[in-house]
Amino acid sequence: RDAVQRWARRRPVLVVILMVSYSAQSLLITSSKEHGSFAYDATIAVLFAEVAKLCMALAMLSPEARAAARPSPAELLLFGVPAVLYVVQNRLVFEALRRLRPPEYQLLNNMKLFTTSLVYRIALRRRMTALQWLALLLLGLGMVVATQPQASGNAGGEQGGGGGGSELDMLAGACIMVFVSCCSAGATVLNEWLIKRSSNVVEANVWLYSFGAAACLGQLACSDGGLGRLRRLDGFSGLTWLVVLCNAILGQTIAFLLRYADSIIKLYAVCAAMAFTTCISALFFGFEVRFNMVAGYATCAISMCLYYAPRELLLASDSDLLASACGPPRGSKGEAEKAL
Repeated sequence: RDAVQRWARRRPVLVVILMVSYSAQSLLITSSKEHGSFAYDATIAVLFAEVAKLCMALAMLSPEARAAARPSPAELLLFGVPAVLYVVQNRLVFEALRRLRPPEYQLLNNMKLFTTSLVYRIALRRRMTALQWLALLLLGLGMVVATQPQASGNAGGEQGGGGGGSELDMLAGACIMVFVSCCSAGATVLNEWLIKRSSNVVEANVWLYSFGAAACLGQLACSDGGLGRLRRLDGFSGLTWLVVLCNAILGQTIAFLLRYADSIIKLYAVCAAMAFTTCISALFFGFEVRFNMVAGYATCAISMCLYYAPRELLLASDSDLLASACGPPRGSKGEAEKAL
């Protein structure tokens, strides 16, 4: 428990875990499909993922924190809002991946950048410089370049590991991802606010995932077959349980990242997962990497440098940067001391 809390305070570690788990999530969900559809019940898979997140949070919650956990009814209701939004988002991810290939899903998933940035600025009142807004716009431009549709009749793209690949599938998947982005923006920013105002991030996770599991149970009870579908688990395999585990790890990572960083860092970490997902898809699913994708990834990298680079570094001249990179010339320190 203490080791997890200690490592969770390190932003680079959280970013790497988020990047890998985000990419693995889309690839595992796509790989778990058979003949273009899921052999297992996706609603039950989401429920199990929420239960796994809750179990992880309870295991990390100290006895002292359990005894002191006494939130008011109003606070509990607030935790229910992002929980429901996350459940809807996770369920729609399955529907989007029925129609999209993994790189397409990951690239369109970065539409969350625009919705989250706006909600982040308005709801949390976090000021950003003009250069940071330009960096976010440049990131959006990079995504537009990278998501340019592939020319029809290209066989290499049709062999990708994702959904149908037709223009209709792409349009339907894009519409689903717009709604997913809106759900994610509201849930992420509200979740960040709740986690940062809470005395313990793990305690906040317990309440969040408790409502998430309850929302999944409610969705399952209102669907055809009701809760009786839990007794069958048709189509569940080892790959399906990997999807559940990956989703649970992703949820924990996002919570710690929101506690010790912010929503914008999370978005950039997701953008970093684009290149990783594309490489894996090219290696194992025959996805064709095109020049516009490489150009888009490079643009996103430049955007990240503009957003996070120190002000003095961005305003430094090329001569200053070169001198700083090469270091002071040999003997300069001794000569300066002699002059004094």
